[in-house]
Amino acid sequence: MENEEFKGFVQELVENGSLEGMEAGIAKQMIDRGYDSLTSKQKYIFDKAINKYNVKECSQCGCDIPWSERLEASYNGGLCNYCQHLKEKMENE
Repeated sequence: MENEEFKGFVQELVENGSLEGMEAGIAKQMIDRGYDSLTSKQKYIFDKAINKYNVKECSQCGCDIPWSERLEASYNGGLCNYCQHLKEKMENE
């Protein structure tokens, strides 16, 4: 579960305020000391908090969405960057 891309995703959630309070504190611990450093209760809270933003697959084309795009995909209806670009292009025509 822990790789640099995933940690970057979690860091972005903390920095943009998507995770606050206890969730942010647990996320910071995970970033610093790893997922295995969390207690079972912390893991539950952490997993629940990030799953809201963890869009793994594009809702339109079905492609895998990389960690670097998952937060944005969670805000735009689950679309990968390419499908979001096509949607915006069609809306502007």
